[in-house]
Amino acid sequence: MKNKERGNIANFFWLFRPNRTIMVAMIAGTASFSAGAGVGKSLLMFLGAWCLAVGGFSLDFYADRDLDAKGPRAKLRRNPLADGSLKPIVGLFFSGTFLIASFIVVLGVAPLALIMWGVILIVIIGLALHLFEAPLSRAATLGLLQALYILMGGMSGKMSLGLGILSCMFFFAMFGGRGMIDIRDFPQDEITRVQTLPIKYGIKNTAWLTAVFLIIAYALSLTAYFYGKFGIIYLYLDVAFIVIGLVCAFLFAVRPSPELARRLTPVFMMGEGTIICLAMILGTVYK
Repeated sequence: MKNKERGNIANFFWLFRPNRTIMVAMIAGTASFSAGAGVGKSLLMFLGAWCLAVGGFSLDFYADRDLDAKGPRAKLRRNPLADGSLKPIVGLFFSGTFLIASFIVVLGVAPLALIMWGVILIVIIGLALHLFEAPLSRAATLGLLQALYILMGGMSGKMSLGLGILSCMFFFAMFGGRGMIDIRDFPQDEITRVQTLPIKYGIKNTAWLTAVFLIIAYALSLTAYFYGKFGIIYLYLDVAFIVIGLVCAFLFAVRPSPELARRLTPVFMMGEGTIICLAMILGTVYK
């Protein structure tokens, strides 16, 4: 009986989507700190953004439960709402609970940030309702979410032009990252109804589109240094961020493949994201 209970509890772990939700929370918390909100408010904004992301990504699991139960997606994408581990109504309740928790936290930290919170929620619901199924709109909405999390965090303090530029940087970075993720998932998406960038435009064209958007993102990250009032340490870390990204983007554009995309995706999604967040934090502390 105890083993069964442990198994049921473990199934909830997949709903938290830590590989994605933690990065989103870092972005919002870092923006809050860079906006001068202080450590306490920034940590609470991290929590509020994390709860919002958990609610959004678990709602995505609920919306895609039928698709995730078929073909190779059932093997590669662990969705407890699709494989019978958890009932769909439980997943929906789970998502709603975290969305409410996020609302309460953000309301207590920075009521003005609820403007961006509400826009994020609208995009999340739109994704769950499959309103953005076209390949370009799917990539654009995911980039928009990253940008909005920056703005939500920034609104807990004093927004600056630098943070505005960085929100645009995250938009282009995630847009490009979406192309890489789509190529990574191309083998299983090819036999489903999912419309992705490589299915519509081809792997090679998608890889070059990814490289172009990433280059724009790197240019914006450098521009933010001159308008964001960051210290010199931001520039040092940003140069590392740009060099690593450009090398990977070039390799990917020249020889794109699902295998290479699988190796590079963690570098772009977690590695590069961590570097730029660290640059923002240290660039704010040491001016």
